[in-house]
Amino acid sequence: MKSSQEKIRSMSKTISIVLKLGFIVSNVIVILSLIAIGILVLSGEETKLSFLAAFNVTANNGTTISIEARSLLIMFAFMLIDTILISLAIFFVYAIFDKIRKGFTPFTHENTTRIKKVAIITAILSIVGSYSDSLVDYYTIGELTWRVNIIGMIVAIIVYCISLIFSYGCDLQKESDETL
Repeated sequence: MKSSQEKIRSMSKTISIVLKLGFIVSNVIVILSLIAIGILVLSGEETKLSFLAAFNVTANNGTTISIEARSLLIMFAFMLIDTILISLAIFFVYAIFDKIRKGFTPFTHENTTRIKKVAIITAILSIVGSYSDSLVDYYTIGELTWRVNIIGMIVAIIVYCISLIFSYGCDLQKESDETL
């Protein structure tokens, strides 16, 4: 086995572990978001008021800003969407490195599709994620400053281009396999 193949296989083990931990953490956040949404939607008034009090914000000038149940519900819904998208991206990247860790070539059409999905998720996150941030600003300081995350869009384009390179690598891998 060539040293570059050994290196990526060795790194894939570490990366797989880190990604698995990231996936677990993001899924815990999904569960916590669902619990928060459940409390806001299904609980009694006393529980709801107690829950809302935990999200009161004290501004620099000493005033306390309370967030309404509906506003907090919207913020948790966007947090849920963001976290589900992040979990999906982690899952797809983990699947790529897990296959490499097991000795498979990275240049498969399955991996190319996974990378394209990560690019799409990154593009969606650059829109939805920045809207989530602006909602927090709106409900806490009263300013709605929504902007598309341009860097996120650029990263999405770069990841998509990498998927095209992987597609080309798949074709070369197939030619190489047919030659042998």
